[in-house]
Amino acid sequence: MKAYKLTLPLIVVLLLVLFASMSWGANQRIFSQRQPNFTMFSTGELGMSLLYDTLRHMHYPVDVLYQPISTAGLNDAVFIIQPTNPRVGTAAAEEILNWVRQGGRLIYLENRQPTIIDRVLTNEIYTPFGDLRWYRLGMGEVVTGQANSVVNINLMNNSIYGRSIAYVLYGWNPDRIYFAEYYHGFHRADSAFNQLPTWLRLTAFQIMIAAAVLIWHLGKRFGSPIPLYEEIEREENEQVMVLARLYKQADRRSK
Repeated sequence: MKAYKLTLPLIVVLLLVLFASMSWGANQRIFSQRQPNFTMFSTGELGMSLLYDTLRHMHYPVDVLYQPISTAGLNDAVFIIQPTNPRVGTAAAEEILNWVRQGGRLIYLENRQPTIIDRVLTNEIYTPFGDLRWYRLGMGEVVTGQANSVVNINLMNNSIYGRSIAYVLYGWNPDRIYFAEYYHGFHRADSAFNQLPTWLRLTAFQIMIAAAVLIWHLGKRFGSPIPLYEEIEREENEQVMVLARLYKQADRRSK
C-alpha cells in the first residue's frame, strides 16, 4: 500500500512533465519559425537551422555563442551570419579580426558583397574556394561568403555551398563550432547551467521535480499534531494507600 501511495504521485508528475515537454516542443517549433532571419533558431525559409542541424548530425561539435567572439577559444571556429541588431560595423569587424589574428577561425557570411570583413581586409590576399574567399590572417583564418546560399530554403535546393563549408570545418578540426547569435542581439549570462546541453538541462529539471515530490510525500507527516493520550482515572485515596505500603515496607526493613 505504501509503495502504491509513493508510486502514484511520481507517475502523475512524470506524465505532467512529459505533457509539458511535448507542449513546449510544439510551441518551440512555432516560436523558432518567428525568430529573426539568418539565425540558427529560425526554421523559416531564411533561417539557418538546417545548416546547424546538418552539422550536428554530421557529429560536428556545434553550439551557440551568446557572448562576443573574444570569449571563444582560439582552437574554436565561429559562424557570424549576416549580423543584424546590431549590424557589424568597421569597429566591430576590427575587434573580430583581432581574435582571428591570435589563432581563431571565422566563417563570416553576409548578403552584401564584398562583406564588411572583405572591405576591412582589402589589402590582404585571399584564396578563392568556390564562391568563398579564404584568408590566412596572422595565426588564424577567415572564410567569407554569401549568407543567402545557406539559408534553409536555398540549402534544401542546392547543398554545394553547404558542402564547401563542411569541407572547411573538416580541415580546421576545431574543438567547438559556434553560431555567434550574440551579434543578432541574443545575450545570455555565462553560467555553468546555461552551458549544459538542452537535453541535460531538461533531465535535471525532471529530476528536481521528482525529488521535490518524493520529499513532499515522505515528509508530509512531519509537523502533524501528536495525538494526546486519554487521562487515566485514579482511584480514591490511591496515593495514600501507596504511601502506606511504602511505610510498612520501610518499617519491616528497620526491624
